[in-house]
Amino acid sequence: MTMQAQSNGEPQFRNGLRAEFDHFLSQQAGRFDPENCLQIDFHCHDHNSDVPDELWGRILRLPETWIKTKKLVEVLGQNGSSVVTVTNHNNARSCWALQDKGVDVLVGCEFTCFFPEYDLFIHVLTYGFTREQEVLLNEKRQNIYDFLRYAASYDIPVILPHPLYFYSRNERIDLCLFEKLAVMFWRFEVLNGQRDLWQSVLTLNWVQSLTPESIRAYASKHKLDPAEFGVDPDKPKVMTGGSDDHTGIFAGLCGSQLYLPDLQKRLKTQPASDLALEALRNGQIAPFGNVGENQKLNIALLDYFAQAATKLKDPGLLRILLHRGSTWDKMGCFIVANLFLEMQKHKKTAVFFALIHDALQGKKPKRFLKWQASKDYAFCITQLDKIADSKRNHPEAFVDTVNQIIGELFNHLNHLIAKRIRKAVDKHNGLSLKDFSTEELTRKLEIPSQLTALFLGDSKRQDNMSNINLAEILDSLSFPVLISTILAGSTLASTRVLYQNRDLLNQFARQLGKNEHSRRALCLTDTLLDKNGVSTSLSGKLKEIKRTNLPLDFLICHSDAVSEPHLSVVRPIADIDLHPFGDQTLRVPDVMEIARIFYQGGYDRIVCSTEGPMALVALFLQQMFNVPCYFFMHTDWIDFIAHTTHLNQHERDRVRRLMRALYNRFDGVFVLNREHRDWLIGHEMQLPEDRVFLTAHHTAPRDLQVQPARKSDLIPGANEKTPVLFIACRLSREKGIFDLPEIVQEARLSLPNLQIVVAGSGPASEDLQRALPDAVFLGWQTREQLASLYLGLDLFVFPSRFDTFGNVLLEAFTHGMPAVAYNCKGPKDILEHRVSGYLTEDVSTMAEAVVEFFSASNDRNVMAENARKRAARFQAEPIMRKFLEDLGLDYPEQVHAEVTVA
Repeated sequence: MTMQAQSNGEPQFRNGLRAEFDHFLSQQAGRFDPENCLQIDFHCHDHNSDVPDELWGRILRLPETWIKTKKLVEVLGQNGSSVVTVTNHNNARSCWALQDKGVDVLVGCEFTCFFPEYDLFIHVLTYGFTREQEVLLNEKRQNIYDFLRYAASYDIPVILPHPLYFYSRNERIDLCLFEKLAVMFWRFEVLNGQRDLWQSVLTLNWVQSLTPESIRAYASKHKLDPAEFGVDPDKPKVMTGGSDDHTGIFAGLCGSQLYLPDLQKRLKTQPASDLALEALRNGQIAPFGNVGENQKLNIALLDYFAQAATKLKDPGLLRILLHRGSTWDKMGCFIVANLFLEMQKHKKTAVFFALIHDALQGKKPKRFLKWQASKDYAFCITQLDKIADSKRNHPEAFVDTVNQIIGELFNHLNHLIAKRIRKAVDKHNGLSLKDFSTEELTRKLEIPSQLTALFLGDSKRQDNMSNINLAEILDSLSFPVLISTILAGSTLASTRVLYQNRDLLNQFARQLGKNEHSRRALCLTDTLLDKNGVSTSLSGKLKEIKRTNLPLDFLICHSDAVSEPHLSVVRPIADIDLHPFGDQTLRVPDVMEIARIFYQGGYDRIVCSTEGPMALVALFLQQMFNVPCYFFMHTDWIDFIAHTTHLNQHERDRVRRLMRALYNRFDGVFVLNREHRDWLIGHEMQLPEDRVFLTAHHTAPRDLQVQPARKSDLIPGANEKTPVLFIACRLSREKGIFDLPEIVQEARLSLPNLQIVVAGSGPASEDLQRALPDAVFLGWQTREQLASLYLGLDLFVFPSRFDTFGNVLLEAFTHGMPAVAYNCKGPKDILEHRVSGYLTEDVSTMAEAVVEFFSASNDRNVMAENARKRAARFQAEPIMRKFLEDLGLDYPEQVHAEVTVA
């Protein structure tokens, strides 16, 4: 896949799927004479689908839909259906009721049948049965073999809907299941309006690949007789379509054309439902319609959640606790129930959800609502008006319009939330984030277990956040938070349900030999453009990714940066100034926009390199797309706290437990040194050893055009023999920079002419200048300026015990500058003692190493050459190859060949 293909639209993977399916639909549209075709939506539901298959729906006593039968029939007619059927779960009550009223209807039902050897429930669309047969079918659905044999014996046609979609994850499913399905079914739903394009194309190609020979081989392998299930291996499989609509929004827009010769003549004497049943039995069917990735399901779930928010009744605590399901299921249902019931208490929120439902059905908000709405919410009413207008006047653009507006609403509401939180925090005793130190925030990083303290505040408690009145803050945030939660929830759920069996889909595609999902990783970071060592190393990785076109892309949240090949940029919802904590800005990203980029980019795994908002976004994407999610650890925050605060062990453990909970949510963690790896898999963090990967940063090639800096140009009175120390880093306390005055002072007892040059900026810059008044401070330097300094000065001094790697050591080595550093994690994995520099234990031994370096003039050139050789061990190709391997991605072989030749 080329980056040009990605930057100009959907990537090749999704374009290929779309082209395949469009070609299939074009062929199907030309199969039959429209004058001799009935049109039917074989798969739709109304309010009698009142016992859902999903566990949470049963616990919460929520039906699958609230749409009335009359409304569904009306929508089907409006969308061109000439025959009506309603396929509710495990009952045909709606069909019988229509028959009783004299309405011509093809009796249908979606039975949930049990596959005993897989402990699996699957759906079977079933048509043309009698009331007595319905009773027997419901009894026999406890075993799918008995069910299908009974249906075949009475010529009751069945369709296997969404063959690749199952309502739960089941580790017992293997590809033998599909071999059995090929023997047991003749008709397959290849077009389901609520499923995504990938599943649809996989189903299509699988069904078309089934040959008489393969079906007979499967029958022999599994000791099944196709004839018992009404299947003739010599007849091509029949493909159907249906909307799978539960809301009335899309009913009839997907379906099947049923071919019957002399149709118009026969309609004069026979009911359309009888003719439809005849065509279904004969297999004269051509599917029509379209699938829209997750967008249709997203809209359907938004409509469902909007109705649930106003219609849910309290399920009862005992019901939740005693119902079948895991502890996590019950906890999730408890949270969801409370969320929806809380919405019902807020009149404004409940009204807005009702308006969402109306807009999705094509009903515009009343004009006076626009006039009554506050400035903050007028935008929301306007957006709902656009949705309703699209439904009524521009149905062809409805799906795209709604999904675009969902993103815009989410962005608007989150800007509003950020503004109100900032206002509430500023109001709280006049304090703001800038008034707290790292130490104070860490000490207060606790939530009281006493509910009254949590919701009402407790001004007497100062050891945690209990002096904040949460109830007061929530009151001002209730509307935007609840609405944005539902918007995000519907987007997450609509994609999650489609990809809950992603591993199975990939396995199926590999077996099929086509349509395997593209394998690409999206790397989320907040620090790519900051001025620090992490940003330098990440920039180097991005440059290498671009050079070799690796299956990796970066995504950052930034106000000014622009997207480019292998780099996507989203604008922040809010910027939070973290000046007291290191001259940094915390950017809150738009998770919906990032989810859109992830989906359209064809990614199937995530790498996150910061513990802030991007980590939460990464975990959101992990749950949404059911993909592996990795963390790239640049900073040891426990070490940071230990070196920058006076927190006691109990307070540091509080942060450690938080970090442990965070890192355990990831499928793998990348670390930059062996000591950090051992700590993560040790008793304090307890990460599984096979999920912690050792990696490194690579060196950038030396720019041969850069000339060495002249000491005399930097230091008054210096010459080329003057001994000069050099340090380049972010000037902050945890970097150990305040050891420098003592190091220099001790070394000058033996080297009175010793000078030091400091490059970099940071929060401790002014304090360091006062402590080292005769040092040369250059401020932040470009890559070219740093290269010149490395080439022209003598020894790199690195007094940090905090860094997990030490990019500056590699930069110095690349240019032949040896280094002196503390013998701690990071440096000791790079620097070889007395070979490419010195590893020391404290200030005194570091000063002694400086003196030794400048006293052994014959060894300095050897050490400089050793430094260059050591840097050569950190080349991009092997490091990136191993990184991709640990991510489960392939390194392009053509790149390896180019590197080898070079």
